[in-house]
Amino acid sequence: MLLVKTYLDKSPIHGIGVFAAQFIRKGTKIWRFVYGFDRVYTPREFSRLPKPAKDYIKLHGYRADGEILLTVDHDHHINHSDDPNTYLHNGYVIARRNIRKGVEITNDYREFDAVLCATFLNSR
Repeated sequence: MLLVKTYLDKSPIHGIGVFAAQFIRKGTKIWRFVYGFDRVYTPREFSRLPKPAKDYIKLHGYRADGEILLTVDHDHHINHSDDPNTYLHNGYVIARRNIRKGVEITNDYREFDAVLCATFLNSR
């Protein structure tokens, strides 16, 4: 769940991106997974879903600790950067530096899912 105000817009990185709708100070907690809002699927639950649902989750979700996670807000549109303006710490995505209003918020996918990142980087 995103903890700051954001909006979606065309990204210079890839497709649609998530942009800061407010000034975000360095060290601000930007995101965390919220059970009951975001979704967790076991591999067995995932295997029982219809193909269109699986395809959507494969595109927008990620694996962590043997489970498949799907965030339900704009978070799944955050793009990868080799020099991201966020980092992952103790279950939170945190602003690595000040993020001005209107700047795209980026993650390093390798912090979340090394396999996803390898696939992503090889497809560039």
